[in-house]
Amino acid sequence: MIRTIVSSLAAAAMLLLFQSGARAQQPPAQPIELNQSLLDRWLVVMPAVINLGKSAAAPQTDDAARPHMEKICGEAGFQSYNQCAEVIGYVGMIVSACDRRSRTFRDPILLMRRELTRLETDTNMPSAARNQAIAEMKEIVAAFPNGFPASDIQLMNANRDRVFAVLIATTK
Repeated sequence: MIRTIVSSLAAAAMLLLFQSGARAQQPPAQPIELNQSLLDRWLVVMPAVINLGKSAAAPQTDDAARPHMEKICGEAGFQSYNQCAEVIGYVGMIVSACDRRSRTFRDPILLMRRELTRLETDTNMPSAARNQAIAEMKEIVAAFPNGFPASDIQLMNANRDRVFAVLIATTK
């Protein structure tokens, strides 16, 4: 179940961060200054974001989703929709690098580098999809040449139980 949660969250986070209207014309965000206050807001916003996505009336386009997301982000205390989207994406990338056995968070860039190596040698994946995945992953890795700050990973691990409580509660 944790694997499904992590995969779903990672996909949603990446879509928000890299495909939102605000970011579509810009390169991936540089590391944000993650702190307890931003993480607390993330813990508030994620159930609403996940529930919006699971709703029968879920918006089908970025334009349709934007007003809902702006409201959700504002109610969670974010300064702006852009800040909210960046935090969702950033934290989502860290969550996607969770070690399932130890339930600890790791630097996602290390895992992305391994996945990039795997993708570059994968001959089973259709070329167009593989090339797109490789390009996107290289862009993300290039944006974080030194990986994620250790302090951000430590903050996530210090809040691990709260993060998992939110993620597990939203999958029920």
